[in-house]
Amino acid sequence: MKYTVPLIIFSVFLAGIMQVPQWKHQHHSDAQGVLVSLNSDESIYLARVEESLSGRPELSAEAFIGYDSVKGSQFALIERIYGNMFRWTGLHAAEVFRIMDSVVPVLIFLSLFFFFQLCGFDKRSAFIGAALFCVLQLYNLSRPIHMRASFLVMLWALIGLTAAYRQKWWGMAVGGLLLGLLVGVYVWSFMFAWAYWGALLLVGFLLHRESCRFILFTGLIGFLAAIPAVMQYMELLSHPLYEAAQFRSGIHPSRLPESLAYSGVFLLMLFGVSFSFSRYKNACKRYVPVLALILAAVVYMNQQVVHGQTFNFVSHGIFSLMAAAIAVALLIIELRPKWLLLSTLAAVVYIAAIAHDGRYIINQWSVSAESMQDQHLASLFEELNGMGRMRIMSDPHTSALIAGFTKHDVVYSVYLKNVLLTHKELALRYCLTQLPLEPLDREIEVQEHLIYPDAVSAFKGDTRGEEVALVKASCSELDLDPALALEMFEVSHVLWNKKEQPAWDIDRLGIKRKTIVETDTWALYQISR
Repeated sequence: MKYTVPLIIFSVFLAGIMQVPQWKHQHHSDAQGVLVSLNSDESIYLARVEESLSGRPELSAEAFIGYDSVKGSQFALIERIYGNMFRWTGLHAAEVFRIMDSVVPVLIFLSLFFFFQLCGFDKRSAFIGAALFCVLQLYNLSRPIHMRASFLVMLWALIGLTAAYRQKWWGMAVGGLLLGLLVGVYVWSFMFAWAYWGALLLVGFLLHRESCRFILFTGLIGFLAAIPAVMQYMELLSHPLYEAAQFRSGIHPSRLPESLAYSGVFLLMLFGVSFSFSRYKNACKRYVPVLALILAAVVYMNQQVVHGQTFNFVSHGIFSLMAAAIAVALLIIELRPKWLLLSTLAAVVYIAAIAHDGRYIINQWSVSAESMQDQHLASLFEELNGMGRMRIMSDPHTSALIAGFTKHDVVYSVYLKNVLLTHKELALRYCLTQLPLEPLDREIEVQEHLIYPDAVSAFKGDTRGEEVALVKASCSELDLDPALALEMFEVSHVLWNKKEQPAWDIDRLGIKRKTIVETDTWALYQISR
């Protein structure tokens, strides 16, 4: 009971502070009710959850263009679950995310408090570790699906595994089922969880063999629970367009560490902790899961050394790696072996580096002209949500908003890079959004996001030149007959965001159109055929 009050106080504090960025924006004089995006990847999660909320959870993995035949390379399991949970409320995705802003971070805090205790720490250390994690990760805690929700699911897989190591039967059930479920979530989550399972099995075999059968049975349950997701993956891998989507995602062959600095820091942590365990077995025995956790972190972030494929393991596993580093740092509070000083120093270096990256939370708390630039679309979203589902062509930025705030389909999103489409079709879809602009006004060469920005970053070389050339050729092709292009992609409406795209010339489309609604800042047209 000693820590009940501090737990409640910090939970209320965390729930409240997570609401501050939206509160500041919504109480600004320019606010008209459009909730702002707090991080760069939010638009894809908004679109996926909105698709599920609006009654098409089976299309959540694609989420933008609305075709049953088009498959995503990610399964969007959490997004579908959110849609099923909140569909009855009539809320939109942005509103769901705002609610969960104060729910999931608190659950992560309480779960970490429990997890650190299972790892062997007393309640004081567990509280310090959980609170430190949440304070330093306030920025990333606003990432609604990955990393936030996916980490919570993965964390409970780790909790189950650790309880299984402690020979708790409930841990086998929870850990095994979630190990299997995670295979259908995000690759970074299930890879870390399974790395922890393997590390715990190895460390348990060396230091506490009585627990091995519990861990083995947990893995067996996980394997059986993963069969449906594995079958989905097998179907995905056999698709003729999977390699194109894999290329666009930035997965590339390499056996080199993604970050020599971070790999070195975690190896130092592992070395210090391992040496301390070998020298002080009795004192360290209760903290065996910490050794497994840091070993899992090292394996996870350097796994490409084995399988030869690199996929943003370091940047997309920040929560898992931070939890491991904090666990190492907590050891020095309860143990005093001199070899732990080396591990603690390495852990502090990593924690400080990630804390420095978290400085971007300042942008979330700052109300700027850029963050308020879409408020004029509040009336548009209200209008669209009162209309039947349709496919709308607009500029890329506005298309993302339409997909994320309404039930309607669009023709393009940069996140279609994750969908099983050809590079050519993606280029054509991008060019649809450029048709109302004069060719010289499109400035394709300077647009950062065209059709595969992740591949450009990963493969470098002439990849960017090839991307630009493909987009230019595709735009020249559509310019020959814009009206036919719109018909070919089954566009029924055109949305002109006048504030975002003042240079648009709707007459360039060569279509017969009917004005549905027009304001000073936007206009919605229906194509007449």
